[in-house]
Amino acid sequence: MGSTDNKVIIVGGSIAGLSLALMLEKNGIDFLVLEGYSSIAPQVGASIGVLANGLRILDQLGCCEEVVKAAEFPVEKVLFRDSHGRPFWEFEDFNQQMTARHGYPAVFLDRRMLIQILYDNIRQKDKILLSERIVSVKTHTSHASVITKEGKEYSGAFVVGGDGIHSTVRHQMWDQAQKVDPTWFDQNEAQFCADELAALPATYACIFGISKGVCGIEKGTLTSVFNEHYSYLVPSGPGDRTYWFLVRTMDKTMYGSEIPRFTKDEEEALAKEHWNDYITPTLQFSDLYKNKISSVYTSLPEYVYKKWHFGRIMTIGDAAHKLEPITGQGGNSAIETAAALTNNIVSALKGHPSELCQLSSDEINSIFERTQCQREKRTGDLMRASHSRQRLECMETPLLKFVGKNVIPYVPKQFLVNKWIETYSPAVSLNMFPKPESDHEMPYYDELLQSPSSRGLLGYMAYAAFATMALIGYQLLFTAGKANGTWSLLGQAVLSGSIGEIDVELRQVYTGMSSIDKILKTLVAIFMPAIIHPSNPEQPLQLLYFLSSMLPLISIFTIEGYRRRNGWTPIASAGFWGILYQLRGIGFIAPLYFAISLFVSRRANFFIQPGRYVPAAKFILPALVIGFIVPTILIFFPFKDPIIHQGIIAFWQPAPLLVSCLTMIFAIAETMISSALGWKKDYSRSPNNDVPHLKMIYQATGLVSACLHLSLIIGCLLSAELSLTRLFFPENSFAPVNTLGDGVFVFFQNDFLLVTAACLLWFLLSIWDMNRSGLSDIDLRVALSTLVVGYVVIGPGATAATVWLWREKVMIRE
Repeated sequence: MGSTDNKVIIVGGSIAGLSLALMLEKNGIDFLVLEGYSSIAPQVGASIGVLANGLRILDQLGCCEEVVKAAEFPVEKVLFRDSHGRPFWEFEDFNQQMTARHGYPAVFLDRRMLIQILYDNIRQKDKILLSERIVSVKTHTSHASVITKEGKEYSGAFVVGGDGIHSTVRHQMWDQAQKVDPTWFDQNEAQFCADELAALPATYACIFGISKGVCGIEKGTLTSVFNEHYSYLVPSGPGDRTYWFLVRTMDKTMYGSEIPRFTKDEEEALAKEHWNDYITPTLQFSDLYKNKISSVYTSLPEYVYKKWHFGRIMTIGDAAHKLEPITGQGGNSAIETAAALTNNIVSALKGHPSELCQLSSDEINSIFERTQCQREKRTGDLMRASHSRQRLECMETPLLKFVGKNVIPYVPKQFLVNKWIETYSPAVSLNMFPKPESDHEMPYYDELLQSPSSRGLLGYMAYAAFATMALIGYQLLFTAGKANGTWSLLGQAVLSGSIGEIDVELRQVYTGMSSIDKILKTLVAIFMPAIIHPSNPEQPLQLLYFLSSMLPLISIFTIEGYRRRNGWTPIASAGFWGILYQLRGIGFIAPLYFAISLFVSRRANFFIQPGRYVPAAKFILPALVIGFIVPTILIFFPFKDPIIHQGIIAFWQPAPLLVSCLTMIFAIAETMISSALGWKKDYSRSPNNDVPHLKMIYQATGLVSACLHLSLIIGCLLSAELSLTRLFFPENSFAPVNTLGDGVFVFFQNDFLLVTAACLLWFLLSIWDMNRSGLSDIDLRVALSTLVVGYVVIGPGATAATVWLWREKVMIRE
């Protein structure tokens, strides 16, 4: 084979084609670009938005700064306007948010400007041939060739078609497949003879144009104007340019030859229909159209083809996936697909250094197959998102009209910010070059250890496991308590006003509110036997150990309640959950909390999205000390007056709620004091300035819990009177008990065992969540073994603090 076959033939000097050419050149891979136009960057009236996913790849190619400079004005503000041009939704700090989260702005410029920048950065200009419109493509066992309208033939290892929606390369590819393997392509797609592209749909048509000297469009703005069955998209451009799109819905979705091609007269007629439409209250469409320097009226096909390749032929860009222009992802997706193809070519060439001609047909097919596999779902998602957005802005149905007028005005910016993750984070980049060093809060998926994935069936199994644990908890805590007589003895004590076995009269008044006092009296009656005159030495030790083990867990509940991304979710109120488990037992309530927390975090990208920050972090540890640790110490203090002691025990009962409330009070107090004294708050730009406070919480609570765990274990091992078995495991939860103290001891034993078992599963799932989010890659078998060892060596409480400390570090990618 001659050296002329050792190249990639790229058909079309489009954004897709020139991006691919530049990528190949930078990797030392030979190429030839065949462009049908007589100039490399003709003015066809089109603008393009280059977004974070496209700019990131262009940054790797050394073009990003040129593109941003050519655009002049990044999008600073996004506005949605009604049919009178009045804004009803604004995103003022769009550029600040975009660059902070994803590292790049959103910019608009002429499409030809971007093409010129790509062309200028290609050193081997002699490998870009103009006025070479191809008419046929042929594949052979060892190479592929193209023939131009002028009868010239060019050969290469394979052919890549970046020649647009009406791609000649795609037609030729289908023709080749029909001769060799008619089942390769979907027959609806490949039926291109008389009715051209039978499967290709178009629902909308659009006049897009560029105007100069228009007043009324603020620089750095992107304006959408909602109307019934038509809409406008108006981005400002560089210099005195304004770009605009008038999109209208056609009567129906049309296919293939049904899709109209419009004349200039039809364009002008449509423009006259919309002559007096308002873009802003002071700017009408006529002002844009009268000042246009170019415009095109075209239908807007949208489709992702089911097969992008056959043999030695591949399509990319609009030839493989065509999107609505409203989200700006058409050109950016073309750059992404070119990058994915380059990655796979370079990977395949590792076994054949720089020699495309050495790649077999099977290896080339594998390159193409992997590229489509990596890009097909993403382009399909982007296509559906752009279609849905266009339907909304055209208010196509009464429901969408209602949403556009009554819901969209109240949509918080955070909703849009979170949607960016789905748009930008999954984007590919060039694997062979270092990832750009632009600062960004949200990781791109290819910066993670793996792409985030959903829990799938295992997620539902986890829900079922926690539901089962809650059911078992109900049986061991309440059904067993009824069967063994604990609740009967408790009822007698509350009714009689005394606990006979320890000869203590129950205090009757705590708050003066009878309903609350009754609850407190019942809870005090449960705790008193274990603290005053216990029937065995394990009772007070078990309760103290239980409460010390719960300290890290209560801190975790409080942290997750104040974590921003959990706001307005069922786990946002740690105090509410604290009251529930104080009244019903944490062994019963915790599995329900864990199941709901799993549901809240079910999305694949939940743990990399904005909202890890805990604003109240520095107040949680003081709140824990005052609201939980001090009251817990006090309930074990040997007060001589039983009335005072009962008051202390009653005061301890709402401790989890108190911790949450104190956290909020401290935060509000700091704000008020700072305001009164004129202090300026430290608005650190670091998104992780809460982490030192969180680390302190995990370390302090874990240390307390670990010390008590080790003290108790060592004490039991050294003591002839204490038994670890009696301490933790009830002999028979349903066997009748002699005293209320014995029954409560069994209750606390079961409560502790239940919550530690549920926590073990929760911790393991939390580690798995970090894995499936791409933030870690710990073997779950190793993780489970480590958790079990942690339970034994430092105790379940300290293990909880350790897991959450590790989790916090992983989430900030420390």
